[in-house]
Order: sequence, then C-alpha cells, then structure tokens
Amino acid sequence: MDALLTRITPGHVTRFARIGALLIAFALTSGYVTDRLTLELGGVGAFFLATFTLLALPNQRSSELLGALAIWLTYAEFMAAIQSGHFDLWRWAVVVATLSLVIVPIKVQHLRQLARSNPYQPIRDLDRRVWSAAVAAPGPYMPAALVPSGLAAISFDPDADPDLVPAGT
Repeated sequence: MDALLTRITPGHVTRFARIGALLIAFALTSGYVTDRLTLELGGVGAFFLATFTLLALPNQRSSELLGALAIWLTYAEFMAAIQSGHFDLWRWAVVVATLSLVIVPIKVQHLRQLARSNPYQPIRDLDRRVWSAAVAAPGPYMPAALVPSGLAAISFDPDADPDLVPAGT
C-alpha cells in the first residue's frame, strides 16, 4: 500500500507547521494592522497559531512557547491600539483565553503520564526544571554546571588581602 500517510514523517509535519505558523502569524499581524481582526478571527487565529507553533518547535517547552505567543499577541494589541486609538479588550481577552485553553490538555496529559509512571511520587519531586546534584555527568536534557570550579575562589571584596585564600580551596 503506497498511501500518502505511510510516507509522512514527524519531520514533514514539523516543516509544514513552521510554514503554517509563519503564514498564520502574518495573517494575524495584517489583521491587527488593518484593524479588521474581529473577536472570532482573533480567537481562531490564536488557536491555530498556538497549535502550529507547538508542532513547529517540538524541542521547546509548551508553556514557554505559549507564554511567548501571549506576549507577542499582547504587544500586537497594544500596537493596534496606538494606531487606532482604542484598545480592544475583548479581543485581547479572547486571544489570551484561547492560548490558555491550548495548554490545559497538554498539562493534563503530562499529569496522566506521571500517574502512569509512578502514581505515589509527590508532584513537588517531579519538576522537570530541577536537576539532582547526584547526577554526575550532564546529559542531553541536563545543562552543564553554570559556575566553573575556578570561579568559586574569586572574591569580590575590594579590601580583601590578596594573600588570603578563600576557604575550601
């Protein structure tokens, strides 16, 4: 069977989503600039922009991407207000609420995955942004140490005696 779906890869979807996200962002920008973006089109555009952006950048955290989109859409609303003379509060509220509705299923799916892997581990221990000191070598999902060992000996005291060595060295 030589159907189209048998040949599509996630890489193809990512490339298509990048093009789609750019086109949707351009359409939303032109809607803001011309002041023709209605309440409904703003919500639908924000939904598709969020969906395509999440597909286009799979290695980025979803909450960070949607936060950046919220900032961008808020900025666009303020720029439209500067041009037109009025701030469309309802359109802005619908756009931001739409972005929040996009993240809810993502967070629910993450909690479901955590519940399947270890249902009795406290959620406070599962934050993905906190790395354990017990892990010796940084991996692809853990950054290297931010402070080199030589920087620990640097003193920022201008009156310090240069002959004194900081404790622990």
